[in-house]
Amino acid sequence: MPSPHQYSIADLEAETGFNARTIRYYITQGLLSPAHGRGPSAAYDLGHLLRLRMIAMLKAAYLPLDEIKARLAELSDSEVAAMLKVETEPPEDRWRRVQLHADIELHVRERAGGRDAALDEAVDLIVGLSRPVIDRLENPS
Repeated sequence: MPSPHQYSIADLEAETGFNARTIRYYITQGLLSPAHGRGPSAAYDLGHLLRLRMIAMLKAAYLPLDEIKARLAELSDSEVAAMLKVETEPPEDRWRRVQLHADIELHVRERAGGRDAALDEAVDLIVGLSRPVIDRLENPS
C-alpha cells in the first residue's frame, strides 16, 4: 500500500471481501466514484474503502442496490466514516466482576484498549490479601 489512504484494487479486495469484478460493477452502477487512473496502476482512496464497507453493511441488512446507492449519494465520506464507527466500535469500557465471597464482589474496570497487565497483577494481589479476611468470615471461631 503506497500510503494509508491510497489503495489498489487488491487492497480493497483484502479489506472488504468484495472481488475486483464486484467493485468495478459498483463503480459502473454509480455506488462508487471511478478510480484515480486506469489499468493496473488505478488507485482508490479512503472514500472507496469506507463506501465499500457501508455497502457491505447495508447489503447485510438486505437493502437493494438502488436503495444503497440513494443512501450513499446523500453522505459525505466523513459522514460514512462516522456511521461506520457507530456501527462497529465496541463499548469503551467494560466491568469485570471478581466474586470474593457470596456477599462480596470486587468490580474492575477494563479499558477499551485491552487488558492491562499491571491492573491484573493488582487485582491478583488484592484477591490474595483478602483471602485471610474472607476465610475468617466463612469460618468464624
